Amino acid sequence: MSHVAPEGPVYQAGTLSGNPVAMAAGIAQLELCLATGFYREMEAKTRVFVSRVNAYAQVKNYDFELVSLASIFWLSFNGKKSIHRADEINPDMHGFNQVHEYLLNHGVYLGPSGYEVGFVSSAHTDEQLAYAAEKFCAALDTVYG
Repeated sequence: MSHVAPEGPVYQAGTLSGNPVAMAAGIAQLELCLATGFYREMEAKTRVFVSRVNAYAQVKNYDFELVSLASIFWLSFNGKKSIHRADEINPDMHGFNQVHEYLLNHGVYLGPSGYEVGFVSSAHTDEQLAYAAEKFCAALDTVYG
């Protein structure tokens, strides 16, 4: 710690660094994540959501897939191409932009870039995820329909 200012040359600061409310929230979040089965439940919720959208895209023969790992997912407009890095994502964001706008207008919020991942959280209910999947499918119809 002698390297950290004011004693040392390393400056460290942050809006909520050491703030008691932020620290309590962090501890509460970690306690939730340590609950037995927490990550398995997040993965299962994500799998159901992703499967609904992917099944629809497959039936419609859309060149689209939600790719997922645990409780994160990302959009692939490359069909079944496996994506492991950002540079493997199709740089044409036309489809993503259409999906993003449709979802935004229907209360489903994604990150604003096709290079970002989406997350399913413990706060998402099954009903909310079903609604999001339904709107995702409708959004795909605007791109491919």
